[in-house]
Formats: sequence, C-alpha cells, structure tokens
Amino acid sequence: MSTSTRLSRRDFLRLAAVGAGALALRACGVRPGNGTPGTTTRITLKTGGWPIDVPFTGEQLSAFQKGYNKAFQQWLDLNPGVTVEKIEFNVWSADALRTAVAGGTAPFQYPIGVLGGWNVPGIQASFAEGLFADITAAFHNNKVGDLLDPKVAASTSRWQTRDGIVFGIPYEVVSSEGFFFNRAHLAEIGMDEIPLTWTWQDMRELALKLTKGERKGLAMAAYVLDWILPTMGIDFDGLLSRYPVPGRSFNWRWDFTTFVDDIAEGVNLWRTMYFEDQSVYSDPNFWDFSQNGQLAAAFYAEKASMTPGIHLFFSDMANKMNKTIREADEFMGFVRQPLGPLGFTYQLPFSVSAWAFNPDLNPEELDKAVSLFSYMLLGDGFVTIAQEIYKETGDPSEIVRAIRWPFANKYSHTIPGVPGTLDEATGKRYSEAINTLFSQPKLPEVGEYVPAEVNRGPGDTPWYDKLTRWAYSTDPFDVKADAAELEKILNQQAKTFPSGVDEKAFAEGIHRYYQDVAAFLQANAPTFYEQRFKPFYDLRIKPEFG
Repeated sequence: MSTSTRLSRRDFLRLAAVGAGALALRACGVRPGNGTPGTTTRITLKTGGWPIDVPFTGEQLSAFQKGYNKAFQQWLDLNPGVTVEKIEFNVWSADALRTAVAGGTAPFQYPIGVLGGWNVPGIQASFAEGLFADITAAFHNNKVGDLLDPKVAASTSRWQTRDGIVFGIPYEVVSSEGFFFNRAHLAEIGMDEIPLTWTWQDMRELALKLTKGERKGLAMAAYVLDWILPTMGIDFDGLLSRYPVPGRSFNWRWDFTTFVDDIAEGVNLWRTMYFEDQSVYSDPNFWDFSQNGQLAAAFYAEKASMTPGIHLFFSDMANKMNKTIREADEFMGFVRQPLGPLGFTYQLPFSVSAWAFNPDLNPEELDKAVSLFSYMLLGDGFVTIAQEIYKETGDPSEIVRAIRWPFANKYSHTIPGVPGTLDEATGKRYSEAINTLFSQPKLPEVGEYVPAEVNRGPGDTPWYDKLTRWAYSTDPFDVKADAAELEKILNQQAKTFPSGVDEKAFAEGIHRYYQDVAAFLQANAPTFYEQRFKPFYDLRIKPEFG
C-alpha cells in the first residue's frame, strides 16, 4: 500500500459508513463497486459545459461548433466505451462547487481558481484539502506536457505542487489586470498608446481629459481600491501589510498602520476622481468587470473611454460589438494597471488558468478525462477545430475570434494547415501589446516558496468592508482609525487559527522568498525598494528571520 495516497476528510466521512474494509481498499487505490483497477469498463464523464461540452446540435452551427463536433467525434472514435453527459451545474459558484465535490456530485472538470481563490496559496491549499484529483499518472500517460507552450509549462504553481504532483491542466494564459481604452478617444487628446510606465496619478489626469459631456473617462468597479492600494504594497495579502510570524498559531499577521499615509493617499486619489473630477462611471454595486457587465456595456456604447479587464476579453468584446478582430484592434487597445507612485506593481505579467478534475474519479476515469480535456483544448482536437474554422471562413482571425488568444498550448504562433501567423491574424497593435506585456519580469509569489496551509486563517471580509466604505461613503470617516481597527481585528482572529505547516519548512521558504523579492525590487522598482520595502523588512521581517 502506498503511503503517499491522500485520504481527505471528505473521503473519510463518506466511507466510514461503509466500514473499515472499504476504507482499507480505498487507501490502496481500490474503489468499492468499480472492480479491479485496469479492468475495461464503460465510462461516463459528466460535464457542466464549457470548455468541454457535449456536441452542438441545430441547423445553424457556427464554424467553431462544426469544428468542435468533428474533433469530439474523433476523440470518441479513439476511445470506445466512453460517453460524455452534460449536467446542469454552475462551476463558477465556489459554494456550489465545494458542496458538490464533498458530496460526490461534481462534474469531471472545473476551474481551479474558483475553489483556490485565484491565488497560489489558496490553490495549493485546496489540493491539500482533497478538492482536486491527483492526475500525475494521467498527465504523463497522455503526454500533456508536450502540448503546452514553454512559458506555460514552466509556470507550474497553479497546477502542480512544489514536489511535482500534478493536480490540474493549464487551459488559458491570463494577463495582468488592466484597462481597455478607446483609441479614437485617446487620439482626441493627442495620444496613440498608454505606456506601461503610467501611474495612478497619470490615470487620474487621463480620465479627466477624456471626460467629455456625458462621456466619462473611466468605467470602474467597486474593487477600485483593491487595484490602487496594492500598487503601494497594501492589500489583504500585500507585500507591506502582511508579514510572517512562524510558530505563533497562524503564520501571518497584518500591519495597516506603518504606511497608513499611503492608504490615505490612495483613497484620496480615487475619491477625487469620483466625487470631484466626476470622471468615473461607477457605483458601489458595480463588481462585475467582465465583458458582460455594466462597465463593458458603457465602453461598448462609448459612454466611457476606458474599462477594466484582462486581455482574454478582447475576442469576447469583439463579438459583443459585432466587430471583426481587425476592427476591434482599430477600436480598442489594452494596457496593464498603472504603477504605484513609487514604481511598484503587484500584478503578474501573465499567469496560468488551469482546470482541476473530480477526486471521485477512479484511475481509468481520470485517464480518459485528462485525455479528452487535453485532446480538445491543447492537442489534435484543438488543431481540428482551428482548421475547420479556417476552412469555412478563409480567415485566420476568425480562429482568434472564436478561441481566446494566446493559447496555453504550443499553437499560439502557428497552427498546422492554417497559413500565416496568429500574431498577424490577431491584429498588429493588440498582439504587440500582449507579447510585450507577457515579456515583463515576474514578481515572486509566496505560495511558490512555503508549504500549503490547509487552515487558511482569517477571511478578507473586514478588508473589503473598509475598501467599500473608503471608496464610496458620503459620511465622514478617518482612514487612520479605520486602518488601526482593521489591523486589530485581523490579528486577533489570526491568533485563534492553528497552523498545520512545519515551522522549519515555512521559515526556510520565507528566507528564499524575501531574498528573491528583494532582488526583483532592486532591479525593477528600486525607489519602492529603498523607500518602502527595505524599511518594512527591517521592521517586520528581519527581527523574526535575521
């Protein structure tokens, strides 16, 4: 029996009713009712829909749908005995997904970030909790690594443990958060592009210049301060507002008072834009910054000149506006978030969005699930879909319009059977901007250095409550008093949470993390390093770690 087999609390509670014999079999890799591992059986994979859907039906199918159906049938022909069934399930609801995984009713695949909070520590903790299947054997058996773009294959923290266990498959490459801007509006004030070096003060001035009549310079959601303040190092898990204290119950504490003047500066900048400049289309109830939300709708209607997003929305927005990719490239551009006043950004130039697999699947089911997912989204099935789109439309840009570019697989530049390059098909301005963004240096992430902490500690509700108050309240408030209260609440809560992480391993990882962070900041944000990071390190980190 392998001592590395994980048996989650969910497994234990569900199987305890079956008896000790069943528990022993499960721990050895034998699942009750499924027969001997390796025996050929009929397999049904249940999907909640996109990105692995059942074949499309109807008389008027798009080029993408026709290509998808063809590729899907190719895979079924290669895998007799496997069927795929669609169930009604919203994989984007964290509560529903957690309940379904615990109850054994989840679909075979779902996005890792939903349960992992879209960050490395949360994702690693979710795997440690048993919420994602260990797909290492299926991953290597299906040679998934050979299908990945090299930069994706090298960015493993969101789909692999530190010791190489695979629990997800990369599907999309996600840019740093940023802003789409209307090129014609920008031209009105004598600008063609927005530089990567712009700051939030530049944003304020730009939004004011772009405001014209009923048109606002910027559409922005209620989490605006959770974009501005982190570029000052201040966040729920910010570089200058959370620090490690190993061996004292929960391993982290908060500090919102050392640089409280920076918080006040960021709050004042936003409130000046919103209340005084009146250059922002916003509302305390606006939280959706997707291509389907109120902010994007204002941008489509040219009632706002800039709107927040990630680069992946480009093709979706083109479809929403009924524009070709080339027309969309002429209409809008994309730039990352502004820098903080001292030249720092917490944003990653790109990260990997991966999908996990249901831990209730047995080894044979997992192998087929991984095979289907990788075939359709990364390998031969993906190529078939792209070729069919080109065959029907004669236009490579229609591939980009149907499938968000660039891809996690190795076909982002060229696809067999499709002439030219996808960089050209995507639009010169947009593709150059994204390639430039992806080439920026990457800030180290703490979750890549320390063991996964299953006990996640205090929640972030108090933080977001303060942000909403600071951003929109018309009643008087004191930022310094609020920050001190927030710090006290979180630190009191932290003392009640035990840690399950080995203290020595945590400390070793923290040493390496801050060494790499210091080197990164010295090279890429030297002013921030000297005026903020080094003083904070000397105050909060050095006394604990030497």
